[in-house]
Amino acid sequence: MSSDQHTNKTTTNIHGFTLLEVMVALVIFSICAATLIQQSGRNTRQSMMLETRTQANWIAENQLERLRLAGFPANGKTTQTITFSKQEWLIESVISDTNNADLRKAVIQVSIDDDHSTEYSLTGFLGRY
Repeated sequence: MSSDQHTNKTTTNIHGFTLLEVMVALVIFSICAATLIQQSGRNTRQSMMLETRTQANWIAENQLERLRLAGFPANGKTTQTITFSKQEWLIESVISDTNNADLRKAVIQVSIDDDHSTEYSLTGFLGRY
C-alpha cells in the first residue's frame, strides 16, 4: 500500500516566468522604448532644422545673385519679406564699403518672418565691373 501511495503522488514541474522576472523584463523594455521615442523626436527636430537652414541658404544665395545682377549697389540696409515654400521669410541685406572702391561687402541675413531669429547669414562681395 505504501508503494501505491507513492505512485499516485505525481510531482508537477511548472515551467514559466516568475512575477519578478516579468517585471524586470518590462522595466528593460520600457527603458528601451522611452529611449527610442526620445531619439526619434530628436531626429525629427534635427531634420526640420536642416530643412529650414537649407531653405534659408537658398534664399540668401538667390538674394546675393539678385544684388550682383542689379549692378553696383549703394551702401545701406534693405529689408524685404518673401514667401518661399509656403512660409514667410525676412531678408535683410546690408551693403557696406571695403578698402577697395570698386568692391562692396554684402551681408545677407535670412530669418523666418514670425520669429526674427537669424536662420542663415551669408557674406559676399560685389564688384563694380
